[in-house]
Amino acid sequence: MFFMRILPGVLKELLKHVPTVLFEAVEWNVLASEIPKLSRRIIQKEGYAELFDLQGAFLAPFKVNFVTHLEKNHTLQGQKMAAEKILTIYFAQLLSPHGLFLDLSPSHFELDKDLLNFKPSAMWTKFSPEFSNGLKEIYDGFYFEDEKLFHQGLINSGLTSNEWPEADRKILAELFKSHFGASLTAEMSFELEGFKESFLKVADFMLEKKVKISTDFLYLGIALVTMYSSLEKTHAKVNVKEVYLNVKKQLDPK
Repeated sequence: MFFMRILPGVLKELLKHVPTVLFEAVEWNVLASEIPKLSRRIIQKEGYAELFDLQGAFLAPFKVNFVTHLEKNHTLQGQKMAAEKILTIYFAQLLSPHGLFLDLSPSHFELDKDLLNFKPSAMWTKFSPEFSNGLKEIYDGFYFEDEKLFHQGLINSGLTSNEWPEADRKILAELFKSHFGASLTAEMSFELEGFKESFLKVADFMLEKKVKISTDFLYLGIALVTMYSSLEKTHAKVNVKEVYLNVKKQLDPK
């Protein structure tokens, strides 16, 4: 599609695994307004240094170290601790007030004993308050097994509407839950193709229902796809619920 052809090359690479139907569910004028901002961030590194410092300090208590270079021969294979820390980065960034680095693909990580070195790319964003708060409600609702909060998060993030028939709201809720896999009851492994397939089902349903989503959801898709590509490399099984609850506890120890 035309939008993809005019994007910076590094973003095209990241978006290869994001279902193109998602772009069809975003207003064209909204997408067009994002291009100059993305170009400034990716090419000119606008805002990068500030977020590097702020997010580096925010994630330091989780034993994540922001760096500007990595060893050439690093690998994530067989490293369960790396998988846990990559998940930690993902969840902690969703709760960060500063924004989030989106590219969580394998080339940006290196495990050094109990410390994960993270070399973020210049691809970053800051979610709108509405989407951010809704997303937190979705995750809290799922991992604390609060159905009402989970459904409220889908509404507040703009992914569903009170105007939808209850049956449609339930269908989309179940499609979203498929992303979480067995993470409520057991350790789970990660397969990028399986995730992409479930993500495509969500995108198709939203397009069918003519939901006009925000670019925030596109950016979330980038973070999830790149995270899954890293987690798949580790070949590890992780207690995702435990990781999420540990992040919540450390950021809000009450």
